[in-house]
Amino acid sequence: MTYCDDDVLLVPETAPIKKERRGCATNLILTALLLEAARMVDDGFETFDIEAAAQKAFGIPKGFLAQMDKIGIPKTIAAMEYLADMSNSEDPLTRVYYNFFTPANSCRQILDEYKNAGDKSSVVWVTEKDAKRKPFDFMLVENLSKRFMAVSFAVSTELVDSEVIELTAVERMCTDVLGWKEGPFSMMNGMGIEESLQIVTEKMQFSHRKEINFPVSRLLITQAQKNTPWLIVS
Repeated sequence: MTYCDDDVLLVPETAPIKKERRGCATNLILTALLLEAARMVDDGFETFDIEAAAQKAFGIPKGFLAQMDKIGIPKTIAAMEYLADMSNSEDPLTRVYYNFFTPANSCRQILDEYKNAGDKSSVVWVTEKDAKRKPFDFMLVENLSKRFMAVSFAVSTELVDSEVIELTAVERMCTDVLGWKEGPFSMMNGMGIEESLQIVTEKMQFSHRKEINFPVSRLLITQAQKNTPWLIVS
C-alpha cells in the first residue's frame, strides 16, 4: 500500500507529488475540510448553514456534509482515522499535524448510528428537509465560510512549504478534482495575503482553545510579511 492508495483515501491523486507522505495532497485538503464541517456540527451550527458556507467559500454545488453522504460515512471517517494515526511520532505527517485529523465527536456518533441502523441509507448528515432549507443569517454563513477558507489556506500552504507538491499543482487539483471555482492561492490573492493570514491565525487560536493542533506554515507567514501575491504560473 502506498500513501496514495485509493482504498484508503477518498479521491484519486492526479497531481504530480514531489514527496510521498501519508495523505498526499488532494486527499489531505479534502479530508481536512470534511472534518471541519463535522466540527461545525459539534459546535452546534445547523446543517444548512454549514452547507451554505462551504458552497459560498469554494463555489461548489454541494457542501462537505453532503459530500460525505455521497462518498459514504464509513469511508470518510476511515480516511480521518487514517490521517489521525499518531502511533509513530516520527511520521512526517504526525510531526506537522499531530491531532489535527482526529475525528469530531459528531463523526463517531453518526458512524455508531450507521453501524446500528437496519437501513443504512437512512443515516445521513444532510436530510432532504435540511437540503431544502435556506440560511437566513448571512453573517453567520460568511463567518463559517472563512473557517473553511482558513483550513484550505493552512493545509495548502503547508503542502507547498513541506515540498509535497508545487503551488500551481495545488491550484489545478482544487479546481479540476475538487471542483472549486478557484484554487486556494488564487483565493488568498483575491482576499489579500495579510487578511488570509489573519483568518488562518484566528482559526489556529480557535482550534488551540479546543486543544486541537492547527499548523500555520512558515511559507504563509513569510508571504504575509512581504504582503505580495502568490506567483501562480498558468
